[in-house]
Amino acid sequence: MKRHIQSGLLVSGALLALLAAPAAAAETGGEGDGDIVVTAQKRAEPLQKVPLAITAVTSTQLDRSGITDLAGVVASVPNLNLGPQLGVAKIALRGIGLENLSPGAEGSIAFHMDGVFVSRSIAALASFYDIEQVEVLRGPQGTLYGRNATGGSINLTTRAPTREVSGYLRGTVGNYGRTLAEGAVSGPIAGEGVLARVAFQAEHRDGYGRNLFTGKPIDDLKSFAARGKLLFDLGDRGELELTGDYYRRNDSSGSYHYAGAAGETAPGVPYQPFGLVYGGTVASGPRDIDTDVSPSNRARFWGGLAKLSYDLGGGIEFRSLTAYRNTRYTTLTDLDSTSAPLASITQLERDEQISQELQLSGQTSRLTWLVGAYYFHEKDYGAQVIPFNNFLVGFPFPGTDVQGAFFGGTIKTDAYALFGQSSYEVVDDVRLTVGARYSHERKRDEDLFLFDFTTPYDPTVPLPLASRRDKASFDSFTPRLGLDWQVTPELLLYASWSKGFKAGTYNLGQFQNPVDPEKVDAFEGGIKSTLFDRRLRINLAGFHYTYKDLQIGKIAGQVLALENAATATIYGLEAELTANPFPGFEINASGSWLHARFDDYVSGDPARTFGDGTTVDPDTGLPAFDLSGNRLSQSPDFTAFVGAQYSMPTTVGDFTLRGELAWRDRVYFTPFNRSIVSQAANSKINLFLNWTSGDEHWSGSLFVKNLTDKTVVGNSYVSSPLLGSPVQAYYEDPRTYGLTLGYKF
Repeated sequence: MKRHIQSGLLVSGALLALLAAPAAAAETGGEGDGDIVVTAQKRAEPLQKVPLAITAVTSTQLDRSGITDLAGVVASVPNLNLGPQLGVAKIALRGIGLENLSPGAEGSIAFHMDGVFVSRSIAALASFYDIEQVEVLRGPQGTLYGRNATGGSINLTTRAPTREVSGYLRGTVGNYGRTLAEGAVSGPIAGEGVLARVAFQAEHRDGYGRNLFTGKPIDDLKSFAARGKLLFDLGDRGELELTGDYYRRNDSSGSYHYAGAAGETAPGVPYQPFGLVYGGTVASGPRDIDTDVSPSNRARFWGGLAKLSYDLGGGIEFRSLTAYRNTRYTTLTDLDSTSAPLASITQLERDEQISQELQLSGQTSRLTWLVGAYYFHEKDYGAQVIPFNNFLVGFPFPGTDVQGAFFGGTIKTDAYALFGQSSYEVVDDVRLTVGARYSHERKRDEDLFLFDFTTPYDPTVPLPLASRRDKASFDSFTPRLGLDWQVTPELLLYASWSKGFKAGTYNLGQFQNPVDPEKVDAFEGGIKSTLFDRRLRINLAGFHYTYKDLQIGKIAGQVLALENAATATIYGLEAELTANPFPGFEINASGSWLHARFDDYVSGDPARTFGDGTTVDPDTGLPAFDLSGNRLSQSPDFTAFVGAQYSMPTTVGDFTLRGELAWRDRVYFTPFNRSIVSQAANSKINLFLNWTSGDEHWSGSLFVKNLTDKTVVGNSYVSSPLLGSPVQAYYEDPRTYGLTLGYKF
């Protein structure tokens, strides 16, 4: 151990010595991440001057690491986790995320595209293209944003039209038959007063596995996306930008994979899922499935945005964002994950949203301020359709489909908010920030429900759905206080306290009263430092949350239950580092420690009805588990990431060799913290050889991701006890490799 500690000190000392050396190498450090400009506070600021825990990933960084979706960003952002499930992106930041399993659910992490909140989380699973920057803000956001966010915000900024004619075309080929084409063209179309930009992306990939029962591929990818922008110059004082975008996907991805048996008749006494009991089989490898139903995934969403910015004079700017989004998706997968003809599940959503945000902002030598008003309307129809094969019960007509289960309906949301924040420099280099938000949210719910094990299914006859209507309103006042001190131009200290709020909601199709709102009290402090002539950047953040009334979903018998956990405590530390010790060499690293635990939560486990032997659910009177001290879902205790690259100039251009290592501690996917519904600690390695021509027009990349071909569970859950409680899992990508070539002008 002593030798390892000494070795670490020697390595650290050597790095510091290199950074401190007055080498001419500073020419690369000056162009490092310290110059990244972010808009997290609704104004353009250098990243190192913003008193928030924020990670910004630029287009250059996306390209060098071959990142084409949000999953690629996760590894390098402290305490960010992502788990897909039936078209839903279960995003979590610092332990706060999405626990609701039903359609109609809204996450605790806000997802914005060009400043517009996108309610349906399926958008977060779409591919990135023509992206300028990704910003991940950790902690409650609401005093500067139209839509409230309990745990944080992910902001995507797409590239704007340019005043010069420019564009690019890039193509990728890889294993699993992958082909990807992406491009954009931009420039003036009517003098210098009207600019335009058009971008597209088309991707195709064969399946990572096969359905052994049908012989068809699964987990493939077929998608197309396009975006158009028009920018109208309104003179010296303003501009109007119009954006339209479209995305579609049609493939056989998103299948449940069988990952074991979670049901127990007594502590430690498991029983087999019914698909196996009735003679069904499962695939021997994790990438394949063996099911009588082949999966399908169909998605389409599109939208429009009108963004007006206008200088009112006197240092005051007006901004308006008017947006419409339309989202539709349908997924189909086998529910028992075996070849036995028991049940399948179709999940779908048909969603429309309209939002209007108005902002006034200003800045003087010591004061910056912003006030805003926000309106959001959403109509979301969602359903889970689960026909059963009567093979399961054997009567009255074995082998025929019965009506099964239908959980669905419509949730209409109308949300209003007033928000604002101001920062005042009370003395030189010391700023006090005060912010506040008032939120009013009204939800109207129409539930549709059916559960019938015996009536034969006739597709020509409408299902006899029972219905129920209800409505509820939620109000909240969430303040923010902050203090930051620019000790030197290279060192920033900050601390803040804020409250977060997520409205209560309905469990669609379950005839259930609305759950209570989630609430967060958040304390945060941090250091942002830029050292050694800007060749070393170290950012540190610490935080403590009190988290109340978590909205948690689970499978309970034949229904999807949604309940409030009482309280949880979350605290931790985060670190990010970028170093340029000598010309051409760069290191970027991040790490996090997260303690996210339930303080008070009692719940029954449908797969283990005997409970823990002493605890009783106070609501049902049935045996239950005391989950106090358990980890929150998607909350690994430790994560680490390190990337290193070395650039070599040659007569034919610059070559850059880059390697990345990402490590993540064990992740539990449910509050019961069972190892069978988790992913053990694992690491992944990515390698890249990137090239840019001397004139910077041409570029290329040879890459391999997940070099050691680790099989990693991205998300899993325990299915219904009516099917014997099998564990259903989604897997992250296997080893992939390929070649990218691009040209820009």
